[in-house]
Amino acid sequence: MNDIKPATPTENIALAQAKSSAVATRSLPRWVLPAVGGAIFLAMAPLGYLSGLGLLTTLTSILFYVIVAQGWNLLGGYGGYLNFGAALFVGAGAYMAAWLNNSFGWPVWYTLIPGALAAVVVSVIIGYATLRLRSHYFAIFTLILLFLALTIVKNTPALGGATGLFVRVGNDISSRDLAALFFYLMLGLSLIATVIAYAVEHSNFGYALRAISEDEPAAQVLGVKTVQVKLRALVIGAALGGTAGAAWAFLTGYIEPTGAFSVKIALDIVLVCVIGGLGSWLGPLIGSFIVVGLEQFLRVTLPGVDLFGFDLPNETNRLILGVILIIFALFIRRGIVGLLNRRRGRQISV
Repeated sequence: MNDIKPATPTENIALAQAKSSAVATRSLPRWVLPAVGGAIFLAMAPLGYLSGLGLLTTLTSILFYVIVAQGWNLLGGYGGYLNFGAALFVGAGAYMAAWLNNSFGWPVWYTLIPGALAAVVVSVIIGYATLRLRSHYFAIFTLILLFLALTIVKNTPALGGATGLFVRVGNDISSRDLAALFFYLMLGLSLIATVIAYAVEHSNFGYALRAISEDEPAAQVLGVKTVQVKLRALVIGAALGGTAGAAWAFLTGYIEPTGAFSVKIALDIVLVCVIGGLGSWLGPLIGSFIVVGLEQFLRVTLPGVDLFGFDLPNETNRLILGVILIIFALFIRRGIVGLLNRRRGRQISV
């Protein structure tokens, strides 16, 4: 993951240019952002036993989004390839875990790696089929594949069809302890995902992705194997999404096609990375707290609001989040992290 092999002289020139672009414009000492990220994880560690069930559920949802968004950010943020494949990988991992649980009685711990492998297989197929597409063509194709996967699963009896699958978790554990168990599972996975994203950001692999984001034809001319680099980013992101999906299937106890391959998850992951900061390992971490926290707050408060004699519909929270996405896309294109750590370069259009 840390090296691109073989590295030709022209490829080294492209990587050096991308690296110098990232380093020369960094406005904070290198230790500040890792300290912020470490403080967030340390602050969350005791919450599994100290917080109430409601807060614990919200925090677990936040950590789920951190895992998936860190994976999406590799190709979507560093590589500049907007896509809606995150929900596809989450769904693949969730269904693999649910099928193993139903067929062989496997617990959550045994299904994490198969869930990741299922998503990797899907990503390789998608990668070879689509990664030569660029810009909005790639985004549209991934959205079509998401609907295609939903349709296939909905019409597959072995996967429960439209009814879905129930996932059995041990009955000898209380709901509070179960919530704490999945909180720490998601916390550990989100820490691993963040470390992977940090390692990618500071590797030749990350610089190659940045070179592709800034000018892919130029990077290709200079020797960067663009398709290979993008496929590697997609596969790593898919593995993280599939692992999160496997854990999520056990957390919810039931999955069905529309929820597992949800467009809402695909859009929320993009929203998390745009608001937190594209192309930064800290962006998905901050963005997940903001988006999931704000969404939960709006979902609870808006239905009771009386606006000029009209009750606000439940979908109003999506409207507000959409407006926030537009504001960030137009005026704060580097997200929250970008306000602290200014960099140059082209960003994806959303």
